[in-house]
Amino acid sequence: MKKMKRFLRTILSVFAAAILMGVIPACASRPTAKSGPKYVAHRGYSQDYVDNTEESFRAAAKMGFYGIETDIRKTKDGFFVCNHDATVEYADRTKQEISSARRDELLSRPLKNNKTEQDAYLCTFETYLQVCKEGGKTAVIELKDLFGKSDIRKILDVIDREYDREHVTFISFYYLSLLRVKDVDDSIPLQYLSQTEEDPVFESCLGDKISIDVKHTVLTEALVETFHEAGLTVNVWTVDEEAVLQTAKELGVDYITTDVFCESR
Repeated sequence: MKKMKRFLRTILSVFAAAILMGVIPACASRPTAKSGPKYVAHRGYSQDYVDNTEESFRAAAKMGFYGIETDIRKTKDGFFVCNHDATVEYADRTKQEISSARRDELLSRPLKNNKTEQDAYLCTFETYLQVCKEGGKTAVIELKDLFGKSDIRKILDVIDREYDREHVTFISFYYLSLLRVKDVDDSIPLQYLSQTEEDPVFESCLGDKISIDVKHTVLTEALVETFHEAGLTVNVWTVDEEAVLQTAKELGVDYITTDVFCESR
């Protein structure tokens, strides 16, 4: 035992001397600081392109974003397309409900476009995933409807064919949709969307180990700390102003969803 103690004292003395001589940096035993937040392109690079279109996604894929966010909805014939609203608005200003139309029908007509001179079309879920894969971006997928388990499985099947489950995150205002994803595959990161102060669902998130994605107006230091202490992450949307960006960074959020900012700006 005495020999062991002498040996440990010797090792500690050598280690201390090495630090003093600069052989081992003094910070080697300290935890590294948390890196800054990761940026997510809101519906692609929607500042310059029609949101949720292939052009918007491809522009974001060339920039310094960590991930590209989209919204998916199901067509009448059971396919998934990228669109925020339940209806699409075409260049001739007519509208069509996605759930009541076939995919080919929806894809055949140019969309309303105030951003570019070229025609823009609805983007399929498959194309979106292909763009994320080619650009090495995380696919941040908002489930816009209350999807059943069979739909969740279909969505995951598309992901398996076109990309990889390890590079996707699901977000949704529909907490039950997130729980259904968790039931099918509990390894996929999930974020509950909220724009409500002191949302009662937050307590369920903590219990079910589901992270949050909140509107910047309800973001607080206490909320961030609560979820970090539970080992969960905080995303904030939609951050398009410099002052809001700085506040979010100071509060220590993990992700920033934005139309305009990216890490390489």
